[in-house]
Amino acid sequence: AKRNSSGRQQSPAAQKKTPTRRRLPHDDEVVAGGVGITGGGVVILPQHVLNELYHNYSIKQRRSGLKWFVFAALLFNAWAICIPWEQEWPTRVVHCAMLVAYLALTAVLHIGRHSDQPALRRFHQSLLTIVPRVLWYLAMMHFAAYTMLQPTVSPRDLLGWGILLNFLIYVTLPVPLISLGLIIGFCTYFNCLSMPVGFSRSDPMLSDQAAANAVLIITAALIGLLYYFMGEAKQKRAFLEAKKSLEVKMVIEEQSAEQERLLLSVLPKHVAIKMREDLGSSSSEAFKKIYMSRHENVSILYADIVGFTAISSTYSAQDLVKMLNELFARFDRLAEKYQQLRIKILGDCYYCISGAPDERPDHAVLCVHMGLSMVKAIKYVQQKANSPVDMRVGIHTGAVLAGILGQRQWQFDVYSKDVELANKMESSGKAGRVHISDKTLAFLNGEFEVEPAFGEKREELLRIAGLKTFFIKKVLKPFSSPCAKKINETKVENANHSTNNTNNENNDGDADATLDDEELLAESAVTNERPPLEDEEEQLKLENFKQRLKDELVTRDGHENLTKDTNIFLRFKNPQLEQAYAIYREPYSSLPLLAALLVQCIDVLYSYLVLPRSTLHFINIAAPLVPIAMLVVISIAESFTGMLPKFFVDVSKRFNDITFVRELAAIIIALTIGLSNVVDMFFFVTFVRTEHIVSESEFNATTSGLEANAEHLLPVSFVEQMRNAVPTERVLYPSYLSNFAVLILIAIAVIAQLTHLTKILLLLSIAALHCYFNIFIMQDLYALEDNLAHQPIISTRYCTSGLLLVAALALSTLARHMDHEDRVIFKWKTEVAEQKETANDMRQRNEALVYNVLPVHVAEHFMKNTKRSHDDLYSQSYAEVGVLFASMPNFSDFYSEETVNNQGLECLRFLNEVISDFDALLELPQFQDIIKIKTIGSTYMAASGINLQRNLRNDASITERWSHLAVLVEFALELKRALQGINEQSFNHFVLKMGINHGPITAGVIGARKPHYDIWGNTVNVASRMESTGKAGAIQVTEETCNILQQFGYTFLQRGLVAVKGKGQLMTYYLQGKAQPCADAGPPVETHGAATEAVTVTETETPAHSLECQELEADIKTPLLKSKAPDSKAENGVEPLGNGNVAVGGGDATGEGQALLE
Repeated sequence: AKRNSSGRQQSPAAQKKTPTRRRLPHDDEVVAGGVGITGGGVVILPQHVLNELYHNYSIKQRRSGLKWFVFAALLFNAWAICIPWEQEWPTRVVHCAMLVAYLALTAVLHIGRHSDQPALRRFHQSLLTIVPRVLWYLAMMHFAAYTMLQPTVSPRDLLGWGILLNFLIYVTLPVPLISLGLIIGFCTYFNCLSMPVGFSRSDPMLSDQAAANAVLIITAALIGLLYYFMGEAKQKRAFLEAKKSLEVKMVIEEQSAEQERLLLSVLPKHVAIKMREDLGSSSSEAFKKIYMSRHENVSILYADIVGFTAISSTYSAQDLVKMLNELFARFDRLAEKYQQLRIKILGDCYYCISGAPDERPDHAVLCVHMGLSMVKAIKYVQQKANSPVDMRVGIHTGAVLAGILGQRQWQFDVYSKDVELANKMESSGKAGRVHISDKTLAFLNGEFEVEPAFGEKREELLRIAGLKTFFIKKVLKPFSSPCAKKINETKVENANHSTNNTNNENNDGDADATLDDEELLAESAVTNERPPLEDEEEQLKLENFKQRLKDELVTRDGHENLTKDTNIFLRFKNPQLEQAYAIYREPYSSLPLLAALLVQCIDVLYSYLVLPRSTLHFINIAAPLVPIAMLVVISIAESFTGMLPKFFVDVSKRFNDITFVRELAAIIIALTIGLSNVVDMFFFVTFVRTEHIVSESEFNATTSGLEANAEHLLPVSFVEQMRNAVPTERVLYPSYLSNFAVLILIAIAVIAQLTHLTKILLLLSIAALHCYFNIFIMQDLYALEDNLAHQPIISTRYCTSGLLLVAALALSTLARHMDHEDRVIFKWKTEVAEQKETANDMRQRNEALVYNVLPVHVAEHFMKNTKRSHDDLYSQSYAEVGVLFASMPNFSDFYSEETVNNQGLECLRFLNEVISDFDALLELPQFQDIIKIKTIGSTYMAASGINLQRNLRNDASITERWSHLAVLVEFALELKRALQGINEQSFNHFVLKMGINHGPITAGVIGARKPHYDIWGNTVNVASRMESTGKAGAIQVTEETCNILQQFGYTFLQRGLVAVKGKGQLMTYYLQGKAQPCADAGPPVETHGAATEAVTVTETETPAHSLECQELEADIKTPLLKSKAPDSKAENGVEPLGNGNVAVGGGDATGEGQALLE
C-alpha cells in the first residue's frame, strides 16, 4: 500500500460522481458561528436543527443541577423554621407548607421517569420543563413570605440567602438564559433587593444598606453568569467535539462499510473475518499463516466464451474489456441468484463454486441452473457484437481446498484434482451446452433430463479419472428462489392473473426460469440507468446524522453512568484515567479565578458604605489585592493568546501545565480572600474596643429604648462608653461581614483548578472560622446590632452563622456537582476518542485488507465513489510497463492429495511459504515500484511502471524511462535467490522459469460487483510466452527487452528464433547476469550456437525440456496442475481472452484486440 500511495488517482467518471455534501473534516478546522455550526463537519445540518439539538442537549445536562437548587432551598427552609424561634405559629405553618411544596415538586419530577408508556414519558418531559420554573417561583414566594410575616425586618436579615439565591439561579436552573434566564435573574435580583428594604423598619442608613446589598447581590449574579457562560462553553465544546467526532466516525463507518462490501465481494466472509483478526498479530509458528480449508461435495463450474476471438479484432482493448465487464457483471448477478461463489475471471473464462464455504445439499442443482442461465445470458454479447458467440460450460463435483495463498494481492481460489477435472469438463464440452460429470449427476436428484456426452473420449484426463460425462437436455423441475417467488407474487397481485401465471409456471418451467433471469438482467439494467436520487440520499443522511447525534448527546445520562466508574470521592477507579483527568484542563478553565479578584475588589466598595472607614481596615482589604491579582493574571493569561505578549502567554502555559503549582495557586487565592475577611472581623473588634479607635468610631445612638434593651445584655461601662463616644450619624453592622463571607464562599466554589474535596474543605473551614468569630469574638457587637434591630430574643450572630452554614453546605454539594459535571464531560471525551479510535482501527484493518486485494488507487476508486453504478468500468492505459511471469514447473509433480499430505493441504502450505517469501521482497525499499498482479497456481505475476504519477520529460533517456524495468529484473533475480534459500531449508529442488517483457498495457477491473484487477495486452501475452517457452532456471526476454536492459549492464545469451503461437518467430535471449560497468563497451550479447536457425520448442530442446514446454503450453487456467493439451482450445475453434493466463492460437491474428486476447 505504501508503494502505491503516491499513485492514487480517480477516473474521470469517479470524479464526476463524488458526493458534494460529505467530506472529511480537518483536525485544525475551526468551528465558528455559535451553536448552529455548518462549516466544520461532514454533514451540513441546517442552523435551526443544530440550535434545537444543542438546546435540548444543554437543558438535559443542566437538569442534573436542579436537585442542588432544591437542596439549598430545603436548607434555607429548615433555617427559616428553626433559627428565628420566637416567630408565631402562622409563620411556621407557612414555612412548613413551603417545605412540603418543595418535597412534593421533587417527587413529581420522578413520575414517568423510567416508564415505557409514551404518555407517561411525554408527561415527564412536560414536567421537566414546568417544574424548574415552579421551583423558582416557590423560592421567590418563600422569600417574600418570610419578609412580610416577620414582625420586624432589616435589609440585612436575608442578605446571605439573597446572595446565594442570585448565584444559584444561573448555575442550577435548567432554563435558557436569553429567553427566560435573564428575566428570572432580574426578577430574583429585584425581589431580593426590594422586599427587605421595602418592609424594613425606619433606619437613617437604609439607603446605604440598600446600596451595599445591591453591590453584593449583583456581584453574586455576575459570578453566577460567569459560571453559566463557562459551563455553557464547556457544554458547547463537548457538543461540537462529539458532533465532529460523530461526523468523523460516520465517515469512517461509511468507508468501513464500503471497504467491507468491497472486501466481502472478493473474499468469503469467514476468511475476511479471520484475516482481520490476525492482522497485525505476531505469530510464533514456524510456517506463515495459511487461510485454507477443505470442503467436500462442492460443485465446480467453468465457463468459457466460444467464438470471442472472431470479434476481438473489431474492438479496441478498452471496448473489449468493457464488453467483458458488462457480461461478467451479469454473471455475478446470476451467481448471487443461484448462491454461487465466484472464484476468478481468467481472460474470458469465468469459474465459480457452490457448496463452499457454506454446505448445501442442492449445490449441484444450483450449479446447473447457473450454467444454463449463463448460456442464455450470452445472447447479450450476440446482440451487441452481432456475432455468433456462445458459452461452453463444464461442471464437476468433488472436494476442493479453498483459500488464499501469499501475503499480498489476495485472491480467493480453489485447488484440487477435482478443480482440474472441472476445467477439463469445460474444455471437452460443446458450445451452448452444459457439460456435467457423473459425480455431479449423482447430486441432481432427477431434476434435469440428461443425455450422454462422451467427453471422456475427447479428453484423456477424464478417461484416466474414470468419469462419464453428460449434457443437460431439459429442466424437469423449475428453479424458484425466494426472491423470484416474491416478484411473481407481487406481479400476480397487481395484475390479478394468478391462475394464468400458475399455469404458465407449471407448463413451461424452463421458460419461466428464463423469464426470471431476463427479468433479473433487465431490472439490473434499469437500475443502472436510473439516475441516483441524490437529494433523497442526502436527506436520509441528514436525518440519520440528526438522530444519531441526538442519541449520542441528548438521550444519554452520563451523570448516572459515571457512578460505575468512580468511587464515593468521585475519583476514577481507573488510575490512568484519574491521572489523565488531573492533568487535563478545559480551555479557559482559569477564568473563574476572576471571581476571587472581583470579590476582593467589591470588599472595598461595600465596606465603604456600611463599615468603619479606618485606615487599618482599608490596608487589610487592599493588601491581598496585589498577590491575588498577580496569581490570577498569570493563571488566566494563556486564555488571551492574541491580546497579551507571547512570552507572558508561554509563562502562563508553563505555570498551568504543572498540576501542583496551579492547584497551590488556587488554594492560596481562596485562603487569602477568606482569611482577609476573618482578619477584618478581628480589626472590627479592635476598632471598637481600642480606645483610640473608639474615639474615631461613629455610631447611631438615636434608637429609642437603647438603654432599656441593652443594659441587661451589655456591661454598663460598655453601654455608657457607646452612648458617650458614638456620634449620631452612623452605626456599625457586623452582620455584613458574615453576609460578605457568603460571597467569598461562592467565589471559592467556582474555582475549577481544585477538586471538590479540596473546595469542600476550604468552604467548611472558612465558614466555621467565621461562625467562631461571630459567636465568640464579636458577641458584643452583634448584641448591639440586635438591640438596634429590636431582636433581643435571638442574637443576629446565630442567624447569620446559620445562614453561613446553609450557604457552605449548599455550595459544598454544588462543588461536588461541578466536579461531577466536569468528570462526565471528560469521560465523554475519552469515550468519544475511544469510539473514534475503535472505528478508525476497524477502517485501518479493512483498508489493509482491501489494499492487499486491489492496488491503492483502484481500491480508492471503488470506495470513495460510493454513488457509482456497481457495474461501472475502471481502466487505465500505461505506455511503458514491465511484466514478469515466474513459475515453478516441477510443483505439479510435488502436489499430491494423499493422506500423508493432509489431502494436499501440506503441499499448498509449502507453496504459501514460497509465495509469501516472494511477497516479502516487495516490502524492500528498492522494490517499492513493483506491483504483484496475481498468482495462478504456482505462477507468480508482477509488473513495474504502473504508477499514475510518473512524470517524465519528453526527451527522457532510455535509462530514465525504463529504470523500473531494470528493477523488475533485479526482483526476478531476488526471486531465484529466495527460492534457493527455501530449497536449502526444505531439502527440495524447485526451480523458477521466468519471462519478462515490456511495452504498453491496459489495466483495469472486470466484474465491479466482485472486483478483479488485472492487466491485458500484447505485452502481457508475450511475457507469458517468454515464461512458457523458456527453460527452467532461466529468464527469457525478447530482443527489444534485451536491447533496453543492455543499457543497464545486463548480459544475455542469444537463444535464437522461437516459435510463439500467435506471434510467429521471435528472437529471444536468456539473461546471464550483470556485467561490471565499462565505458564505451558494446552490448554484451553472446550468440548461441544455433542462432542462425529458426528455433522451435520441439526442435531445439532436450526431451525433458520438451516435456516442460508441453506442460507450460497447457492452459494456465488450471490452478495447480497445468497439464491441458496445448491445442485443446484450437481444436474447439475458440481462443480465450489473453492476459497472460491462457495459451493463444491463430498465428496470423493481428490488431489491438488480438493482442489483448493473447
